[in-house]
Amino acid sequence: MASLSPCINHLKHLIVNDLRLHPPGRCFRTVAVLLAFLILPDNSFAEKRPRVGLVLQGGGALGFAHIGVIKWLEEHHVPIDYVAGTSMGGLVGGLYASGQSADEIAQFTQDIDWATVLAGQTRFQDLSYRRKQDQVAYPNRLEFGLKGGFHLPSGLNTGHEVGIMFDRATLPYYNLKSFDDLPIPFRCVATNMVTGTKKVFDQGSLAQALRATMSLPAIFSPVMIDGNMYTDGAAVDNLPVDVAKQMGADIIIAVYLDTGPGKPEGYNSMLGAAGRNIEIMIDANELQSIKAADILVSADVKGFSSKNFNKAEDIAPRGYEAAKQKEALLSKLSVGEEEWNRYRAERNAKRRTTIPTPTFVTVVGRGAEQDEEIREAMGQLVGEPLKPEHLERELSRLMGLGYFNSLNYSLIDRNGQPGLVIRTTEKPYSPPFLNLGVVIDGSDTNDVGFGLAGRITVQNVGSFRSEWRTDLLFGSRYGVSSEYYHPLNANTRWFVAPNAFVTKFPYPVYNDKNRVAEYSQQRAGVGIDFGYTTGPRSELRIGEQYAWYRYKLQTGQPVAPNISFHSPVTTASFTFYGQDNVVLPQRGFIQSTNFAWITSRPEGSGSVPLLEVRQNYFRPMGTNGSIFLTADGGTSFGAKHTDLLGFSLGGPFRMGAFGRNELLGNQYYLFQAGYDRQIGRLSPLLGEGVYAVAFAEAGKVYGSRTDPSQPLDGSLAIVVNSALGPMYIGGSIGNNGHAKWWFGLGRIF
Repeated sequence: MASLSPCINHLKHLIVNDLRLHPPGRCFRTVAVLLAFLILPDNSFAEKRPRVGLVLQGGGALGFAHIGVIKWLEEHHVPIDYVAGTSMGGLVGGLYASGQSADEIAQFTQDIDWATVLAGQTRFQDLSYRRKQDQVAYPNRLEFGLKGGFHLPSGLNTGHEVGIMFDRATLPYYNLKSFDDLPIPFRCVATNMVTGTKKVFDQGSLAQALRATMSLPAIFSPVMIDGNMYTDGAAVDNLPVDVAKQMGADIIIAVYLDTGPGKPEGYNSMLGAAGRNIEIMIDANELQSIKAADILVSADVKGFSSKNFNKAEDIAPRGYEAAKQKEALLSKLSVGEEEWNRYRAERNAKRRTTIPTPTFVTVVGRGAEQDEEIREAMGQLVGEPLKPEHLERELSRLMGLGYFNSLNYSLIDRNGQPGLVIRTTEKPYSPPFLNLGVVIDGSDTNDVGFGLAGRITVQNVGSFRSEWRTDLLFGSRYGVSSEYYHPLNANTRWFVAPNAFVTKFPYPVYNDKNRVAEYSQQRAGVGIDFGYTTGPRSELRIGEQYAWYRYKLQTGQPVAPNISFHSPVTTASFTFYGQDNVVLPQRGFIQSTNFAWITSRPEGSGSVPLLEVRQNYFRPMGTNGSIFLTADGGTSFGAKHTDLLGFSLGGPFRMGAFGRNELLGNQYYLFQAGYDRQIGRLSPLLGEGVYAVAFAEAGKVYGSRTDPSQPLDGSLAIVVNSALGPMYIGGSIGNNGHAKWWFGLGRIF
């Protein structure tokens, strides 16, 4: 009996706590269970083993602690008969229920690029050429819907990457009739957004159920399943003990994520107060679940945040330690080696690991033309062993077309044959869609320019794949341009693009380092282009315009005559986007060539040919850094007196020690060599990261208004790649006394 004294004392402690938390009827049941732990011999308990349910709480990245709990239970041979979870608890629980061990779940979570998954942005390389143009012009995440009025996106993240992650993990279970058929019966909880009620998923697509329970409101777009809209289940049941009881569990092990008391200083802001109110509501429904659990494993995750998805290896041990602290109770649920092996064998017998070869492709969710496009893209996968990584690359390319909120895949059986099914979810708020951009130009800190830009895109106008795209610009610069892009037929890369534009920009002019005048540059024109899109990375165009030009002095001393004329203009261009990122690429190549032949100018000055070639090369150096090289040049082929129609250098990232347009003439070259390194990370929902950039420049402009020496400078800058766009601040020091500091928000390369 002496050896039982510690256990009896612990039992007294548990009973006292149980009396505080549970109603009498519930309390007596718990006491009976605990007495059974202490009185029955181990072999007798094994023969009469109660059915054990494991309940895992939602909590974002804090849910990695569940992996540690599962690891302890496996090491100590505690069989689990039912699993229920919400949000991250649903994800970990679903993977465990599908037969994965704690180590396999840990490896699965470590292999996930959480920054990409949570950012929810299609990789730049996977965007179609038209969508790459959008990103270059508007390098941010400010996309809004105009279908039936102005709409915010349904979430900061469409959930495509999260959904793909679940599709891959659950693919062998594509034809489940019930979640009871999994190696461990499983349930997860979501919230029905229309009725505000709890939805317990017990059948259907396991991947969609996991996607629904993980759909954090305002973060991920809601999930549509059978006409109902679902989000994260935390609002209705974040610790679903009642669900496990309904499944038939005799003993409930509930894993609670203890974040400690709140910090009042964090609730002073509007968002902080709103967030705390949500926490209080969730805590209220968790309290009832805590009272109903038989064994509460409380993981101490203080010091971690629900957003710390890159700290799985640090958070998981907290769960292991929490289970270890409850060893006195949990060990009474463990079984002997023979019973454990029998349990594992039964569980593994239900595990599925094979993926059948698809014999057909079907698409759910779109019209005939769009379905055919997807079927054609996926046709190469028919009759071949399915490799998820190949399929997912193709889905990413299709996401790059800009039509979809998400694309998901699974398998189905039809007439005894397996087939690949692609489920499409279009953006509920578009098309049309609106890209917005905020522009801040601090190249001259005494005259900072501000602007707001917007691009309205209407897709499939007149025919499939046609687009009508209109850009608007307000602020220190004004303008409107519009283009109708029309492929010659639905399947060709040849297109025609009539267009029109009107713009008015300030045009500062310098003389010997001093800003001496500001002109207004006004242009307008109508034209038509013919072109060929060579793929998702490049496009070739030729066109003819009729354009109006006007340069008029606004302030300062006249350094060039006011001019106003109109002329036919022949244009040609080639653009190649081969980089991996639109803001600060780590690898790849950008090339653009633009040619314009202005047929006539005033006062018999003759025609002006203008050719400009710009190219950037990027190569990674180490894990977080890359080098970049730039070689740009332009020429008017010896044409003289181009006045303000020529080429210019000056301003941030383009000879930053000189003022914008300070170097002005009819021919130029620019060479840059630099290094950028990531020095900090942002939350994936707020942006990508913080970078330090250092580079040297050498440039020269030939003509009447240029520095006669060889302009050189060196620059240092900090760039924040945020959801609003790239923000930068830096400074440059050049030769001949040139030096400036500058800042801005907008495009870099």
